[in-house]
Amino acid sequence: MVYIIISIVFLFILAFVFYTGIKTAIYVRRITKEEDKPPAFTPPSPKKVIRNRFKSSLFETAITCLEKEVEKDYALKSIIEKLPLFLKADSWSFLITPPDGKWRFLFWSKNLDFLPLEELASEIQISGEHIKKVLDTKKILFMKDTKTNTLWNQKHSLSKSWLGIPIIVKNEIIGVLNVDWFKQAKISEFEKELINYFLEDVDRILKSIFSLNELFLNSKVDILTRVYSRKALEEYISQHKSDSSKKAVIFLDFDNFKKINDNFGHTVGDQALKILTKRIQNSIKSNDLIFRYGGDEFVIIINEITENNSIDIIIQRIKSTVKTPITFNDILIISSISVGYCLVPEEAPDIEKAIEIADKRMYLEKEIH
Repeated sequence: MVYIIISIVFLFILAFVFYTGIKTAIYVRRITKEEDKPPAFTPPSPKKVIRNRFKSSLFETAITCLEKEVEKDYALKSIIEKLPLFLKADSWSFLITPPDGKWRFLFWSKNLDFLPLEELASEIQISGEHIKKVLDTKKILFMKDTKTNTLWNQKHSLSKSWLGIPIIVKNEIIGVLNVDWFKQAKISEFEKELINYFLEDVDRILKSIFSLNELFLNSKVDILTRVYSRKALEEYISQHKSDSSKKAVIFLDFDNFKKINDNFGHTVGDQALKILTKRIQNSIKSNDLIFRYGGDEFVIIINEITENNSIDIIIQRIKSTVKTPITFNDILIISSISVGYCLVPEEAPDIEKAIEIADKRMYLEKEIH
């Protein structure tokens, strides 16, 4: 009797799976181009299902980026981080590699926050043969064992296996996505196929986003520094009043910046502010936000805070990059900043209150200088 019941249940499950497969095939045929349609009632191949789902995920992310009118860098991060997650990587980073400019990490996984990424980018630009191979060939490069690969010279790296992926937009490589595993990994042929499909989709999606973003962002960007404006901050506060996710708000002000304008003129002062703002941008992740609050005051919103002391690391990184002297038209400019911060929701219920608290703390630090 038990055997009969088990057999009936098994047949029922088999019939349900077969019926579901047929329904899936019918729906897939409705949304597929004529030339790509499979024969009637033939379930789509698992590879095709996975690829289409992956592509759908990319397009959903792209639509969200357009709806939220995010910056290009954030849109890029939101899309390309899908691949390391799919590959179950232990860490990842994206290295911008301009042919005639300074290389830098644009964004990275949270577990790399402690690394001196600016120094690492400079080292890789000089001696990173693995990255140069990716740039030269415009093809993915996988190292199953970094220790035995002659192209790998990152002595202090934790990576046992590494994958380099060229991100190409409008036929130009904008950078390399580094995917790392802390123990030896392998990539199947199907995963390699999916990566190449991913690169094709990313090119098409990013071209569309980059073009459309120009229409949305101009009114929200500060003309001088090219970071978000005070108006954009007000809109952000309004849209995130009920947001309870953990964030840090940094309020910073340049010390004695008026003296630069008085001593060297506003043209030099403006150029110095542009350079310093860009340095600050390079010190934070692309999904963090920087707003020009007014004059030489800025508000930074840091997302994905995991530990309270991580904000101290970020602030020290910002202060360090600001202190680096600027030479402009044979004029040497040395700057410093005063900083205050506030954690949401631990110290303030929302962004608006956090800005107020961070502002007060910044002035307390300024009094010490």
